[in-house]
Amino acid sequence: MQLLKLVESEIQIDVPLPWNVRNHDCTLLLARGHVVSSEAQMQALLERGVYVDLEEKRAVEALSAPKPAPPKSIYVRWADAIDTLETLVHDLPHAPDFPAKIDALAQELITLTDLDADIAIFMAVRQDQARHLRYGYSHSVYTALLAILMTQRMEWTAANIRLVTLAALTMNASIADLQSQMASQDYPVLDRQRAQLRAHPFDSAALLAQAGITDTLWLEAVRQHHEQANGKGYPTGTTQIKELAQMLRMADVFMARISPRVIRPPMSVQDAARQMFRDDKGGAMSSAIIKVLGIYPPGNLVKLASGELGVVMRRGAEARTPLVAAVTDTQGRSVTTTLHRNTAEPAFAITGPAADDKNLLARVPPERLYGYAQMGAQQT
Repeated sequence: MQLLKLVESEIQIDVPLPWNVRNHDCTLLLARGHVVSSEAQMQALLERGVYVDLEEKRAVEALSAPKPAPPKSIYVRWADAIDTLETLVHDLPHAPDFPAKIDALAQELITLTDLDADIAIFMAVRQDQARHLRYGYSHSVYTALLAILMTQRMEWTAANIRLVTLAALTMNASIADLQSQMASQDYPVLDRQRAQLRAHPFDSAALLAQAGITDTLWLEAVRQHHEQANGKGYPTGTTQIKELAQMLRMADVFMARISPRVIRPPMSVQDAARQMFRDDKGGAMSSAIIKVLGIYPPGNLVKLASGELGVVMRRGAEARTPLVAAVTDTQGRSVTTTLHRNTAEPAFAITGPAADDKNLLARVPPERLYGYAQMGAQQT
């Protein structure tokens, strides 16, 4: 037994002792729970010399130490990313330590994408239609996600993946609240809103520069992210567009098309991919979207040859054969259990996307499909 001599600050009057108090030869003097009731008694003990078993003291301290908070789930971390972006953008151009904080947020998105890309895609495809008021921020986060997946597929350098993530998060800094308003309004875009939209690439870049961003590639990508190679883009109509800006525009437009608005439903992932592939003339970037999402990405509601409806959980080895969780039986009735269907098997082959007429997906949270502690890295 290794003894540690006690000092006055470790003994409290009228408070039960948390450990046994001993003499220098290990003899027990006061049992744990004994109450030292007066100053005189405490001084007498200290003058005599009192000790505690070191291991016992450490055990008590370990029990009384604050318990660390449990790690956040991957779903909460995605939601937190949107919250963080909203806070940072609201404070522009005077956000304290903006360059460091936005860089940390970009790294968090890259980390979350690497942890489980299928969950990330699921959340982007299955955007909560009740949260239009946060669209300006969630759109930038999910655009960043898609840009990360595309650039990883195209084997961009880590530095350029980081840059496109930063540009996606900040491309709409000057109109994030306007975007949220427009997503929730039940009337067409107003002239004054359209004017703000056309000016926002330069306005957003100016806000970033005022906030301390000096990276010219980042700022140029933000300025050019609505320009097109045919000269029909805005705000300048230039045809000399950097690759970073082209990637940003591709991810931005695709995510906008599949995102819901009050005034219109989202375009299906399949239609958005076909349109993007046609507009890009089958180029590398539109091809990358199809390759990273698959024909039926996680979050998509699909019809199965079995007669069931299912929600795609994970991409498969082939673009048309993802892993699906059935959400109805063969008669179209909702099921409470989660039955996995391998769509590479003919009996459960996907026959096409399904319309969510009965709002089935609202009753299938990601936790039901992936579990609460799903943190493993996903296959690509």
